[in-house]
Amino acid sequence: MIKKTPRRSKYFAPQNENKKHICDHPGCNKAGEYRAPKDKNLKEYFWFCLEHVQEYNAKWNYYADEIPEAEEPSKMHKNFRFSSHVKYNFGFDFEGGYHIFDDMLYQTTPPALRLTPEERKGLSFMEIEIEDLTLDVLKKAYKKAVKKYHPDVNNNDKQAEEKFKVISTAYKELSKKLS
Repeated sequence: MIKKTPRRSKYFAPQNENKKHICDHPGCNKAGEYRAPKDKNLKEYFWFCLEHVQEYNAKWNYYADEIPEAEEPSKMHKNFRFSSHVKYNFGFDFEGGYHIFDDMLYQTTPPALRLTPEERKGLSFMEIEIEDLTLDVLKKAYKKAVKKYHPDVNNNDKQAEEKFKVISTAYKELSKKLS
């Protein structure tokens, strides 16, 4: 069980300690059940009804009397000294002489595809050269190979069925790589 420690001092102004207040708004005779601060000290309060406390709180600004001061740099930045004569450039300079990447920027041909042995086997069954490989060429060759090696066309021949499986898996993988 957690024990509550008693407060050592009352910081806040006393709440409505069984005292009845009348609303401090001029011309209002309702019960003043809600308090609102008179100034920034938060020691003295007005007592308002619900309608007038909402109106008062909407207009009240804690910082209204303050004069805005020019912002000073924090003490940490003010006292910071760096004693090196080397000028450090934090970050990346994009205008620097990075001629290493020039070949990659203006490269027009796509990088070579890395094909698995099964994909190469499928390409050989579809009769496609790796240099000619594009998505359109792959689709056309796949349609021709499916018509040629489909098991229904070849009377359920086991070799044709195996070629058909290789062609189908190769087509799926290559179409993912080319798209």
